[in-house]
Amino acid sequence: MSVLLDTGIVYAYYDRSDRWHARAKRLVEGEQHGLILPAPVIPEVDHLLGHRLGMKSRLLFYTGIVGGYYFVADLPRDAYSRIADLNRQFDDLNLGFVDAAIVALAESLDVARVATTDRRHFTPIAAALSLELVP
Repeated sequence: MSVLLDTGIVYAYYDRSDRWHARAKRLVEGEQHGLILPAPVIPEVDHLLGHRLGMKSRLLFYTGIVGGYYFVADLPRDAYSRIADLNRQFDDLNLGFVDAAIVALAESLDVARVATTDRRHFTPIAAALSLELVP
């Protein structure tokens, strides 16, 4: 079963000092069925890697994308209205575009597993929409 990757888990995979690194590494390197990288996550990861770890980490990330380590999932046209709906539905969470896009992609791709470090936003959504949060 494939897994959708949120920004925090991808960043933690590259940052050995991150408290989520070991869990992210086990998940990413142990996934047998596909690592789905939502396109909206890419600029967030790029910014964090560049700002905190430097160009070398960015280049490793780019190499993973180009080499097919991740399956990059673009948003289908109808996802944008779903993103707005999710932000209305979970307005108390101040969800934002990227987290809502991950949920919209999970629904459109029929993928129930979301790898995230962001339990504050994703725990209530997972409960309401039957998503499984990992690790």
